[in-house]
Amino acid sequence: MTKQQPMTLTDWRGNPFTIGTTIFYPRMSGRSCEIQEGVVIDIWDAVYDRDVYRWVRFNPEKISHQDATGNDRQTRVKVHPTGRGSRNFYRSDQRLVTDEQGEYVRDEHGRAVWESVDLKPVTLMIIENITVVTCTHKDG
Repeated sequence: MTKQQPMTLTDWRGNPFTIGTTIFYPRMSGRSCEIQEGVVIDIWDAVYDRDVYRWVRFNPEKISHQDATGNDRQTRVKVHPTGRGSRNFYRSDQRLVTDEQGEYVRDEHGRAVWESVDLKPVTLMIIENITVVTCTHKDG
């Protein structure tokens, strides 16, 4: 199989994006929705492979993959979150500290204690809501 060039997609406003592009995407936390910022690290076509009963990366040399259409074929985008989001009180690079019993640890003022965590990449399966970041300000 030959190495393919990275895919380029277009956001809902017509702006192109590919690997390395900073984007905004919707993210749910419970019943709350926020806008998350991230950098695209991979774009690929996925097909539902009935031989293994799971989603796999499209292989153009496999006959069953060539026939996949409709709900059996999707484009996916893998994003590495930057930790910046629309809800200032919650960042994806922090979590509440818990003790051995699973209770939240509190400081001397009774406020919950947060700790930094490594951000893990996420795979977006609904890509119609991606927005390319066009802001050029370093602090913005």
